[in-house]
Amino acid sequence: MGTKLQPRQGIYAGLFAGLGMMSLWLLGAQIWGPGAKMLLTSIGSVLVSGGSATMQMSVGLLLHFLISVGLGALFAVSLDRLNSKDTLIVSTFYGFTIWVVSILILRHWVHVDAVQMSRSWWGFFVFLSFGFLLGVYANLFGQAPADS
Repeated sequence: MGTKLQPRQGIYAGLFAGLGMMSLWLLGAQIWGPGAKMLLTSIGSVLVSGGSATMQMSVGLLLHFLISVGLGALFAVSLDRLNSKDTLIVSTFYGFTIWVVSILILRHWVHVDAVQMSRSWWGFFVFLSFGFLLGVYANLFGQAPADS
């Protein structure tokens, strides 16, 4: 078990973490938020403001996974060889950093409903879980760190 990922592995790590994030995000939106349909529609309405709700939901899913793949590749490129525990700590902090950037910097370009959901406690948890799942993938499929 190790943590060094190749950039192409970052794509799969992003898909893995994005799928987990979306599952938790939809569950949270359904239980504590405005509903899963509203969440996906609010994400998709950033690009397709005049389309049908189904088109906005589809675009929302596609946009989420494209961003997840990009963030997974960035994580793979920037990750150093660490032991398993350190990788999970660093990757969870990566999720925290994404959360901060999304609610403070990108909030002007993202739909207001998505920002409000991100600011909730379960939205915060979902972003942390994205980072954590990147670390889990890195621990399962990464190269072993060199022993010093």
